[in-house]
Amino acid sequence: MNCCSCRRCRSCPPAAGRVLLVRHAGHDDGWGVLGGAVDVGEPPAAAAVREAREEISADIQLVRLADVPGGPDYEVSYPSGDRTAYVTAVYEARIISGSPAPGDGELSELAWFTPGELPSLQLSRFSRALLHATGRL
Repeated sequence: MNCCSCRRCRSCPPAAGRVLLVRHAGHDDGWGVLGGAVDVGEPPAAAAVREAREEISADIQLVRLADVPGGPDYEVSYPSGDRTAYVTAVYEARIISGSPAPGDGELSELAWFTPGELPSLQLSRFSRALLHATGRL
């Protein structure tokens, strides 16, 4: 079965090479990547699977560790003046069960995008950096 042409269709499987992006509820900084924090004592790979289940109501299988980027693009300044830098584990995954849909209230929307669509999207700063680091942009 080939994916339909509507990238917002959740019932069709994604075409090869498409990227699932999300909009975080209450944020207006553009499309983002799926993810979240690692719980204390939790392996990063298990956190990726858990976050997907919570946020998009689907089960995933990790295919490979795509990159572990860090550096200036991942620095954050908080209103308190505190600064920190993140190191992120980026996984390539496939959906093995369920139809992706916003699940736990953290997301307002999700959609599949082709590589050709990515450069013209409004992306969050963090997502743009991750997509560059992994060769998607």
